[in-house]
Parts: sequence; C-alpha cells; structure tokens
Amino acid sequence: MAEFVGWDSREIENAIMKINVGKLEDVGRVIAEKARAKCPVGKISRPMYKTGRYAGQSWTARDAGALKKSIRVVQKEGENDVWVIAGSKEVSYAGIVEHYTPFMRPALRASRRKIKTILGVE
Repeated sequence: MAEFVGWDSREIENAIMKINVGKLEDVGRVIAEKARAKCPVGKISRPMYKTGRYAGQSWTARDAGALKKSIRVVQKEGENDVWVIAGSKEVSYAGIVEHYTPFMRPALRASRRKIKTILGVE
C-alpha cells in the first residue's frame, strides 16, 4: 500500500476552486455586460427630498443611469460564490424595475452560449 507523505488535499482543492471561481467571475462579467446593455435608463434625475416624511433620505434621489451604473460582479472574500448584482442603497428600486422591465434574466438567457464556452460545457 502506498503512503502519501506531506499530502494536503486542501491545497489542491483550493487551487481548483480558484480556477473555477475565476471562470465564474468571467461568466459574471459576461452577464453584467449584457445586463447593462438591456438595462432601462430613465430620463429624469432629481435630488433627494427636502421636505416631507422622507426628507434627507438618500434613497429618494434619482439619477438617470444610476441603475445601469450599479450593475456589478461581486465575490466575497473567502467564499466561492460569484454574484451579479444590480442596485445599491441609493438605487433601491432595482428589484421593482427588474419585475416590470426585466433586464437581468434576459441578460442571463442571452449569455448562455458564451457561458457554456467559458465553462467548457457543450
């Protein structure tokens, strides 16, 4: 029976995960690029409310194109997940826009062929 001296399977597992997470980041960038192309851009910009119930709340402001600018690829340190995110605290309406004028889901569907190529799947 062979004995493995100094064998650390975690080192190999981490190397494989880095390669796979790198591919996932590439996939995320493809999806984010398509989502930005499909993202609706408003024509109205306005400062945050100065009066009323929500006066001074940054999320009440609107900046035309802010949703498109908020689309990003995120990978948390030490985790193997890669996320494509739209919206932020200031762009809190991303989910509402996605519900009524989808841009993230169609971007994923439109990217399928390129995703398969990146992941090496037929």
